[in-house]
Amino acid sequence: MRLSLLALLFICHTGFLFAQQMQWVTVKGQAPDYAGYTLVMEKVMNPITLETTGLMAIDVDKNGAYEQSVEISGITYASIDMGKYRGYIYLEPGQTYNLALPPFQPRSDADRFNPYFIPEEIELGIINKEAQGLNQSITNFDIDLNKAYNTNAVNIFSRGNVTKAQEIIAELDSAYNIEHPYFEQYKQYAYGELLTLAYKRNKRKAMYFAMNSDSLDMFMPSFQQSFNTLFKSFFTSYFTSSKGDDLRDAYTKAASFDSLRTVFKKDTLFAQTELAEVILLKGLYDAFYSGRYDQERIIDLYAQAQEQGSTLVIKDIAKSLYKRVTWLRTGTAAPQFTLYRLDGKERSLSDYHGKFVYLNFMHTSNHTCKQELQLLNVLSKQLRRELTFVTVIMDEDPTAAQKLIKDNKYKWDFLHYAAMPKVALDYRIKALPVYFVIDPTQKLLVSPSPSPGENFLPIFQEEQRKFNYEQLRKKKPKQKSIYDF
Repeated sequence: MRLSLLALLFICHTGFLFAQQMQWVTVKGQAPDYAGYTLVMEKVMNPITLETTGLMAIDVDKNGAYEQSVEISGITYASIDMGKYRGYIYLEPGQTYNLALPPFQPRSDADRFNPYFIPEEIELGIINKEAQGLNQSITNFDIDLNKAYNTNAVNIFSRGNVTKAQEIIAELDSAYNIEHPYFEQYKQYAYGELLTLAYKRNKRKAMYFAMNSDSLDMFMPSFQQSFNTLFKSFFTSYFTSSKGDDLRDAYTKAASFDSLRTVFKKDTLFAQTELAEVILLKGLYDAFYSGRYDQERIIDLYAQAQEQGSTLVIKDIAKSLYKRVTWLRTGTAAPQFTLYRLDGKERSLSDYHGKFVYLNFMHTSNHTCKQELQLLNVLSKQLRRELTFVTVIMDEDPTAAQKLIKDNKYKWDFLHYAAMPKVALDYRIKALPVYFVIDPTQKLLVSPSPSPGENFLPIFQEEQRKFNYEQLRKKKPKQKSIYDF
């Protein structure tokens, strides 16, 4: 039997053969508008944060032709970034899809340099009829469910009208009575938001009807939508209910992830192991950002879940969440980047290894940024031997920035983010200006850091002193006693 690389990696990781056989799926077509482009097809890797990972790269030749295959173990929801649009499709193992891509519409400069731009989602056209079935069924079902939801949502919610919700579900089940296991499960999950409205005073019933299944498909879009609605801020409500007493007590007593799962599964509604685990991971994620729970405790639980999760999927989700909640925390590795200086020379963060770096992000049309550049200029002269200054310019067009720097004779490194727009996401830039201090080992020393006008100097000097002391302590040889001889 021929095994794919992915299957072999799975065997090495788990020590046993993956029971579900991998099969090829192929996408092909003609798209002259995309000639010479490489289209990246992605899939969701985390059902809680909806982060994606690459599934396959599709090279479009100079004539617009493309054909690419990849092995998948089950029906996979995938999407392609195509400039203004993001096209989506459900891929079935063993199937070939002849696709019709929309006319290429590149992003505007403003969108291209905006790290928070969200492309318009559209269904990818499938030319060959034998491959249309599942995608067409889901699209039509979604249209009818959304229409029924929008028409009846106020009535169902205000009156707790369970009967009306059940009538809508019965009508849709009758209209879409298709014998397809994936589609049947898709429908069950999709009813979750409707049931949440109907059972507003008894959310457990909505959870039961939407999530009651022997197995989960956490990467099904309808699961993700209903799950994140049903279990939003779950700990807040569950810990105050009689059913949640045991889990709250276990959490308060610093129980391990494994123990929390065991306690949680005693609630018969969450007896399915994988469901209990993903709810816990979701609850911890919301709790982390609520400001009411110990963040270090949650980070530790995510670290445990990477080892104690019951499946590889749960472990991978925990790993992704651990990375997310520790991202940009003081003491963690600073996100790496490679950008170009405004004079055209390439610079990477690693080029500043061994130095304290005051990294800042600016937009030269911003009045505050202009003022703080003047403060940075004073500070850079004062600390030229102790601190390296690096400014990342977020202007769409760097021309104005180049003039500003030249006119004011600023002497430190100015980089433009166009070569790697992802740097804005990596550093979670939501407002400008923003600052970070990076230590000589490339770890975040102060994250985020005060601006130069916010008492920065004494804070930096204290953190620098502590860092240097710690480095000396590590290097200091252990003093020997008479017992060492």
